[in-house]
Amino acid sequence: MTYQQPGIIKDREIEAEVDEMIRNGAKLPRWGWPVPAPYNGAKGRERIYVWQQNRIGDLAGLLPPLGQCSVCNKRPADGRHGENYFRPFALVDICRSCHARIHRRFGNPARWQVFLEEVVAREGWAHSLLTVQIEREEALRIAAQDNWLEGIKNLHADRAAGPQR
Repeated sequence: MTYQQPGIIKDREIEAEVDEMIRNGAKLPRWGWPVPAPYNGAKGRERIYVWQQNRIGDLAGLLPPLGQCSVCNKRPADGRHGENYFRPFALVDICRSCHARIHRRFGNPARWQVFLEEVVAREGWAHSLLTVQIEREEALRIAAQDNWLEGIKNLHADRAAGPQR
């Protein structure tokens, strides 16, 4: 199991274990920052809950140790990124710098494209990310698929093709 090949890890099994821990009384970790903005269809409070789930899973040892950044492959990962908050454990190892770039891509798509061309291997999963936010319904549909990354790639291709007649 590795986070460097998104979609490979058994994220749904981890989610089920963490949900069971919460049902059995595991305390949700305290969020000490302002409520974040919506991201790819998830509301700020939903993002906080996913962070809490991830924290419980990490503290319980359900997540493997961090490896190399799955975007640049140059630095050690110091965190994880989840592109779809409706799949809370569909995570990839990522360094702080690449993580910031991923979240800033919506504000400057041209800069994101330069980053992809200069830093990210052509087969890297980050090439599948859209430069506009995913709507809630789209994110829920992608989350229901077995391979969430394939769902994002398909959405990217559908949007690139434009409206169908």
